[in-house]
Amino acid sequence: MRKFGYFLRGRLFPCALLFALIAGGTVALAILLPRLLAPVAVLERAFSLAVGLYVAAGRDLAERKISKLVLLFLPWMGAILCLFFRTEDAELAKISDNRGHGTLLSRLSCLSRSAGGAVMSGAERVEYFPVGSEMETRFLKDLSAAKERVFLEAYIIARGEFWDNILAVLTEKAAEGLDVRVIFDGFGCSVTLPKDYPSELARAGIRSAVFRPPKVGRGFSRRDHRKLFLIDGVAYTGGLNLADEYVGKKIRFGHWKDTAVRIEGGVTPFYERFLRTWYALCPRDSVLAPIESGRGGVPFLPLFDGTDGGIRLFARALFLLIAGAGERCYLFTPYLSLPRELLSALKYAALAGVDVKLMIPHIPDKKAVFFLTRTYADELVRCGVDVREYTPGFLHAKEIVADGKYTLVSSCNLDFRSLYLQAECGALVESEPLAREAERDFLACWQQGAPCKRRRAFVRALGRLCMLFAPLT
Repeated sequence: MRKFGYFLRGRLFPCALLFALIAGGTVALAILLPRLLAPVAVLERAFSLAVGLYVAAGRDLAERKISKLVLLFLPWMGAILCLFFRTEDAELAKISDNRGHGTLLSRLSCLSRSAGGAVMSGAERVEYFPVGSEMETRFLKDLSAAKERVFLEAYIIARGEFWDNILAVLTEKAAEGLDVRVIFDGFGCSVTLPKDYPSELARAGIRSAVFRPPKVGRGFSRRDHRKLFLIDGVAYTGGLNLADEYVGKKIRFGHWKDTAVRIEGGVTPFYERFLRTWYALCPRDSVLAPIESGRGGVPFLPLFDGTDGGIRLFARALFLLIAGAGERCYLFTPYLSLPRELLSALKYAALAGVDVKLMIPHIPDKKAVFFLTRTYADELVRCGVDVREYTPGFLHAKEIVADGKYTLVSSCNLDFRSLYLQAECGALVESEPLAREAERDFLACWQQGAPCKRRRAFVRALGRLCMLFAPLT
């Protein structure tokens, strides 16, 4: 009931109400007006044709073009929806091949630098957390020991035991004079926090910024989906939001499986990206230099994707990891909705004899999206990719381990929204000890999993039809 109350009093409710009124009015017009005035039907088809030509001539991804053009079969509403969905620059989003010199990290580092992003860094130590409860213990300990700054960026913050414990420490640290800042997504927190929550944090001495709060006339696809927690010279990143279900304090969809990494040293690029986002949201703030963090001997590449266009690094990194794997490639993902290049990379790797294992949830959090996930899983299984469902519950981890050497832990799902629209972050680490630990965790989950059940022909056919609209989900 509390979430429903936040929804009714928040900014998302008027947006949802306006969209419902527009949709209802459009349907009514589509049914009634052609009967009363035939030229209106001609006008509607001319409008749809113009929108279709605009979509076909654009530089969007081919998959998104097809999805939009299919929508044009809907009278009026289809053309409006085509204009509503954001267009992507296909030249910038396109994934290239695996040619180049140097290691994977060095090649991606060069690409990141050319896109204005972070370059390869070195950590003193990288810790892997196979479940949220283990990260929680270490995270709260680091928070309590903070001496200078605490910067938190999350897609979801929800009131509960986990966030209350964090908030108590943040309030204490702010009172001690530390620089405490929080960024949270306006859409992700629209039903978990009240609209005036920034004022509540300010009274506790905590500065906060809301990323793109819901607003009439503003799209909802461009979200800050990052999970980035910075405490002095330490960075945490992965799939965990700041809510009870992520650390096992609240049971939702069975056992909630998530992963994260703690990076100590070399975290200056994370601070730079956080502050870039902060000053975009709070342009009146005076510019603050990021903390200088000592470097270590564990090479890693901080990866970031923004919502302002440009090269999408996660799509590139995933392609290179999969296409470059020589022996094995293990992947965790909660959602599966892949562009053609990544789908082909997984298929070709399996056909070439690489041990490709992919794990998806067994208990979904969103049933419609899970239907699409299973459809893509069917496609991969036919080409030799091993796919299992995590039977203890919901798998929320976003991770890939390749050849016992590279480990990518991030906030990025294997779907179009994460790969091409949302702001994401993560770390690609080159470390055999870390990769061995991540592989052990993956194989332990694999033993608990079950192969995907073959679905009826009608369900499979319906799934193939739904794949037409996957780029819009």
